[in-house]
Amino acid sequence: MSKVVKKSRKAVHNYTFADQTINLNGYVAICTVTGNEKRFYHSYLANMIEKKFDNNFSNFETNYVSREGLSGQVNIRKVNQIEDRISKLYTTIRELKLKRDSISAA
Repeated sequence: MSKVVKKSRKAVHNYTFADQTINLNGYVAICTVTGNEKRFYHSYLANMIEKKFDNNFSNFETNYVSREGLSGQVNIRKVNQIEDRISKLYTTIRELKLKRDSISAA
C-alpha cells in the first residue's frame, strides 16, 4: 500500500471587488454593532457587497450591520412614524375646528 495524500476538496470562490480579490467560500462576517458572527452563501455575499457597499470589501468589513443589530433602530423609527401621524392628526383636527367655527359664525 502506498500512502497517498489527499488534496483539499474545499472549493475556491474568488470574487474581485474594487479594492481587493478574496475567496468568499466559508467567509464569516462580523456585525459591527453586536459583534456576532454571520455566515453567508458566497454568491449572496458577493452580490450584497456589490449592491449595498459600493463593490468595496473593506467598506463591507467596517460597516456591516446584521438584522439583529438593526433591531434597536426599528423601534426608534416606529416611534418617529407614530409621532408624525399624531402631529398630522392634530393639524387636521385644528383645521376642522376652524371650519366648524367659520360655519357656525355665519
